[in-house]
Amino acid sequence: RLAEEKPEGVENEAVEQVCFADKILLNKTDLADETKLKKIEGEVRKLNPTAPILRCMHSNITPKELLNIRAFDLKRVLDFDPEFLDPDQEHEHDATVSSVSCRIKGNVNQHMLSRWIGRLIQEDGANLYRYKGILAIKGVEEKFIFQGVGMLFDGNISDMKWKVPESERENIFVFIGKNLDHQWLRDCFEACIVSDQLRFKVGDKVQANIGEYTNGTIKKLWDDGNAYRIELDDADKTNVYAPIDVDTYVKAR
Repeated sequence: RLAEEKPEGVENEAVEQVCFADKILLNKTDLADETKLKKIEGEVRKLNPTAPILRCMHSNITPKELLNIRAFDLKRVLDFDPEFLDPDQEHEHDATVSSVSCRIKGNVNQHMLSRWIGRLIQEDGANLYRYKGILAIKGVEEKFIFQGVGMLFDGNISDMKWKVPESERENIFVFIGKNLDHQWLRDCFEACIVSDQLRFKVGDKVQANIGEYTNGTIKKLWDDGNAYRIELDDADKTNVYAPIDVDTYVKAR
């Protein structure tokens, strides 16, 4: 983002943040070799030669490195922006950069969520500066926690269990980026929320698509994030999953 060209008169927020910083965290260092890290640190030093740079992974840093460090230097800030204290000074920021946050009650279909996030990152990753969230996966007792920068996504089911009934679980997500369609993001996420009513119940005779439709019996609803677990009518009583309640995966006999 530091090298991103802005329209004339529009400030590069990333550059400003580095120049004003009292301490800089260089995160995700496990994704680059030493040569790359030194190059990045060199570019940062050109903008801010005095702030210490701390390398870290997964934003893991000792709190004492960040709290009560008393590092604000007004002289350095004024050297960079002489009009910093001028109340009449206006800063023109990039209006295309925005954030969207949402809280939605319900439980998410894990398969649909994964497909949507994958497509979102692939098609719009370059415009996603930062995103994070805590989600409720249908059929899973633990919270799904994700975060990412650009096309780098990290998300997993955590060991933190929900302390509220399934009907009261609330999903929270935040996206920060450029040219974001706020309503589209909300609509897409809401489309991943599952309905409480499934077409089949335990014991129903169905056909599961395992490359071809094969007879089986519904054994469990919402098993490990999947709409159905189905036992096939074969000698091994093979169990398969139908992640979504549509004919593509499972249909009535």
